[in-house]
Amino acid sequence: MNNDVRDESPSAAADGPLRHFRVGRRDVLRSLATGVGAGVGAVVFASQAAAAEHVHQSPAGNPAQPAPNTAESTLVFCDRHAFDTLALLSEQIVPGSRTAQVAEFLDRLLAVESLDTQKRFTQTLGAFERVAREAHGKPWKSLTAGQASTLLTKISGQPESDGMRQCFDDLKAAIAETYYSSEAGMKELGWNGSVAFAPPMPSCA
Repeated sequence: MNNDVRDESPSAAADGPLRHFRVGRRDVLRSLATGVGAGVGAVVFASQAAAAEHVHQSPAGNPAQPAPNTAESTLVFCDRHAFDTLALLSEQIVPGSRTAQVAEFLDRLLAVESLDTQKRFTQTLGAFERVAREAHGKPWKSLTAGQASTLLTKISGQPESDGMRQCFDDLKAAIAETYYSSEAGMKELGWNGSVAFAPPMPSCA
């Protein structure tokens, strides 16, 4: 990503936007297992988790290298369907994410994350897929703008204890943090290339 201020090194992932998907922050895995991420949606994205597990294992005990995939040469972790879903959700949740290449950045970051984090992220995408298929009989990326907006509004309005709301909050946090650490996002917050200006204080008059 040109002129990007983000650090894409594995060490940066330790406290990066995907920390929201690490086991221990909230017990989302338990809620996913009881139905939110189960079914068709989770199955659709199972290939990423399976592939990740294969990469993490080798007969010699060393990390195995992923086999090159010319059809998905620009992607590091996600397959095309998962990436398209992530890219669309990113733009719908934080407008401007597509131009800032948020999905591309998260795809690269996922490649250096732990297997547990990769699985949890995959399950979260699967939860959105399941909601779309249950509501409209088609994958999330095939929803109309109105259908997606209605579902996101409904999901974000659920109690914080709701499993699908937790999936939304975690994904939104990862997307927003990635976007607002990009050049475009920082400029939106007032960064001019050298100095970031605080928003104006409210008038006391």
